Parts: sequence; C-alpha cells; structure tokens
Amino acid sequence: MKVLYVSRPDNFTQPGGDSLHLEYTVRHLQKLKVECHIWKGEKVDLQKYDLIHFFNLSRPTALMPFLKGEHPPIICSSIYIDYSKADTDSSKLRGFLQRGLGPHATEYLKTIGRSFKFKTEKLSLKYLCQGQLASVQEVLKNCQHLIGSSQAEIDIIKQNFKLEHLPSSVIPLGIEHMPPLKHQSDKSGIICVARFEPLKNQLRLIKACKQLEPILRLIGSHSRAHHSYYQACKNIAGNKVKFFGQKSHEEAALFMAQSKVHVLASHYETTGLASLEALYYGCQIVVNDHPIQREIFGDHAHYCDPLSIESITEAIQAALLDQRDHREWLVEKFSWKKKAVEIKALYSKVLRA
Repeated sequence: MKVLYVSRPDNFTQPGGDSLHLEYTVRHLQKLKVECHIWKGEKVDLQKYDLIHFFNLSRPTALMPFLKGEHPPIICSSIYIDYSKADTDSSKLRGFLQRGLGPHATEYLKTIGRSFKFKTEKLSLKYLCQGQLASVQEVLKNCQHLIGSSQAEIDIIKQNFKLEHLPSSVIPLGIEHMPPLKHQSDKSGIICVARFEPLKNQLRLIKACKQLEPILRLIGSHSRAHHSYYQACKNIAGNKVKFFGQKSHEEAALFMAQSKVHVLASHYETTGLASLEALYYGCQIVVNDHPIQREIFGDHAHYCDPLSIESITEAIQAALLDQRDHREWLVEKFSWKKKAVEIKALYSKVLRA
C-alpha cells in the first residue's frame, strides 16, 4: 500500500501541531508496512499511489492541485481551525470584514496576503475565482473519508460546509512522541507552550497572570505575520513573565515537568497537542470552554472563556489547587500506535469500496 501525504506548503518552515500530527501518523504507519511519501512541493505522478491523505483542511490551496483529472481515493485529516473569533478579537479591520463578508471571505483575503507577502503558497486561478468556502467544499466532496480528533470537530465541519453525509471517523491523537521524564513533586509556576499569535491568546493570558503570584513561562516562536502581536505581549509583560523562545520537544518537556499548570486559552483548538503533553508531564491544564475541548478532556481540564481575563484567572487558580494525576486516563485514550492501526484499517476499507 503506497500513500501520498499532502499538507500546507510551509509545513516544514513554520512547524506546528499539525506538522507533528503528520510526522507521527506517518512514522507509525510505516511500522505497519505502509509505504509513505510526504509531499514537499515537487511534481508527483499520482498514478504511483494507492491513496492520497490530506492534512489541514484550513489551507485548501495546497490540496486543490491534487484534485485535477484522475486521482487515487482521498482521505482527509481535518485539523480544521476556525480563526473567526481570533480575527474579530485581534483586529478592528478583520472584525469589520468578518461581519461584512463572513469568516470564509476573511480566510480568502488572508491566504492572498500570505501568498504575496511571504510567497508561502501558490494561488491557482480556480481558488482566486471561487474563494475559500467553495475550495474547501471541493476538497471535501472529493474525499472518500474525513478523520477528526473529536465528533464535535467533525460536526462543525459538516455543518459549515454543508456536507452532512460525508463518511467520517473520530481517531484521537497520540502521546508517544514525548520523551520520558521522571515526574517531579515540587512543581510550580504557570506555563504556555504555543506559537505566538492571536489565536493562542497569550496577550490575555499575560494580563490574567498579572493578578497571580506564580511566574508565567512562555515557550514558543512567532511567525513573520505575527511579529507585532509578539511585541505587544512583551510590552505588557512584567517581571513575573518570562519568554524562552522556541524550544525542542525535549526542552519543552523539561519546562512542563517543572510547572504546575499549563494554559492554552486559545480561541479555537482541534485538540491542542500541548495540552496533552502537559497532562502527560503532570501539569493541570486550562483550556477554552468549547465543545471540542469538553469532548476531548472531559473532567481532566479546567475551562475558561478566552475572551474574559477574569475567567482565565479563575480557571488558573482552580488548577493551581488541583492535585489529580491524569496519566492513566491519558495513556489509555491517546496513542499514535492505535491511531495508525485504525487509519490503516480505514485505508483498506476505502480501497475495497
């Protein structure tokens, strides 16, 4: 079985949670004797492949060229991000466009902006003519199966793009990518591991933590598009907020192992790999109060309204007092190995259809 994996064009130059999702899905499928090839922008002969596996539905410009002519069956791992609340919150102009044109039109304009400013994606005439909404719909209509990390995420996609009958499966992410560390009993402080951008909401987190005693450690880089947001975070940070920049998984793991609470008060997450990692290293976690997060974490997280500094502060205070150990639940539910087994079975099912 030979499979081509396709994701956003800046997957390797601007790595994120979706990059790790792709890497470890492929790594564990290779252990199951699936022949995997990750597309890196080169021309490919699709006839050499039994299947195409798309990642990151939010960036359809990279996926659309693979829909031309005859092509193998397509599976799509959604990793779908709704930026609408973050855009409305972070920019008056984007908020105005959002209200006037809708979230899909805003994504369309952002995609064009990225293409011209950073040259990260090639825009086809078809994408320019039909826009973001119709492009995502076209990708989904060409898919034989949709994979999401939660049923809530799948339901949102089907509703937003009016494809209620698309076959789909919920397959959680894994945790085996995390280096083993001894759990520490003297954990302290608050941490957030995330790339700096309005979606991740670090600016409001900093304001919330100013009302608390523990130190806030911020781990993560920022893209060229969000340099002003990163600078705004630094400008309001006091002595109790520490910036450590981009760290390797091993280094970030050490920070998590030493911290009491991890906060990812994002406007939207499909899972939030950093939250899984933090639970694994013994942190209590604070996440946004969204159906996706509620479904994934249940009573293993503390929830906040990402638009309310008071709500974020209260959730952190509750998490600082929490003494529970979530590792047994985590190891049972989240596994790249189990995910790969389910995906390979899905590949076989699609090929038999």
